[in-house]
Amino acid sequence: MKVCVDAGHGGKDPGAIGFDPFYVEEETIDLAIALELEAALESIGHWTVMTRRKDRSLGLSSRANFANRLGADLFVSIHSNAALSPEVEGMEVFHFPGSPAGRGAATEVLGSMQTAFPDHRSRGVKEANLAVLRLTEMPAILVETEFLTNPRQLLFLTHPVHQAQLATAIATGIDGCFRSAL
Repeated sequence: MKVCVDAGHGGKDPGAIGFDPFYVEEETIDLAIALELEAALESIGHWTVMTRRKDRSLGLSSRANFANRLGADLFVSIHSNAALSPEVEGMEVFHFPGSPAGRGAATEVLGSMQTAFPDHRSRGVKEANLAVLRLTEMPAILVETEFLTNPRQLLFLTHPVHQAQLATAIATGIDGCFRSAL
């Protein structure tokens, strides 16, 4: 199956910013996890196309149009969450409202992430009318890996081993979604 992996933000749009215990921009974490996800998906036999491989600006409609043009079977946007309170934490996956295939993919991916990280809070599968979910012609999900505004989760998100483990968990969920559809 062909999966379009979208590393959220980039270029002039750094996304959310974590400050404690150190400064990091979301775009950096998103790209690192997306590149790991590409490798994880390809290692289990999926064809992957990337919206970006480096720190560059890319509009939301451009991301969706890229996936549409290449005929992806699934669009997966990788993000790190933020909140005003540093105590907020958890993983969640969004899909477009009324998309049964999107809901199925979101459920599989979040379930796989919870299996890999049982000590992390699940914030659930949610619907959202986000541009990258709305403008894609295939099922699409947006994965919020954790909150970089939570000091403990910021350390988790920036650790290369955890980034690879997150990518593997997301890839396992994607693979499960495709296998259940067969």
